[in-house]
Amino acid sequence: MKLFITSKIYDTEKQTIAEIEKAVQEDLDAYVGKNKVIFKLYIAGETVAMYFHRGIDYKSDPVDMIMDADAYMITGEGYEGFRMPTQFPKVPLRCTYSMEQPEFIKAYIESAGVLGADKIKKAWLEIDGGKIVLRVKTKW
Repeated sequence: MKLFITSKIYDTEKQTIAEIEKAVQEDLDAYVGKNKVIFKLYIAGETVAMYFHRGIDYKSDPVDMIMDADAYMITGEGYEGFRMPTQFPKVPLRCTYSMEQPEFIKAYIESAGVLGADKIKKAWLEIDGGKIVLRVKTKW
């Protein structure tokens, strides 16, 4: 299975889950700061769960939103010059904002496909005070 995580494509046929977690964690530490995000990956059949444990409070945001910093963290947008093939909606420079989850999901799925990840059948987010989970169901 080929997965798009934080600016790269990872292949579960060439790397173990532990190796992928280590590589993603190293990128996250370099991108957002050491010990700011803890990454875990779980795979069950065709469904992948990418856990980004981060002490953030989304209580003030509507449940169908994702903060831009988290969208960038998950996709790696801007990390080492990486640009997603399908960009997020544009906002004024230097503004922090929240985007609608369907906009994030659409850009993620389209970019994953262009970058060579497995075709995604469905993707969804679960966000709470301690973590963000991106779940992806692939089409093998």
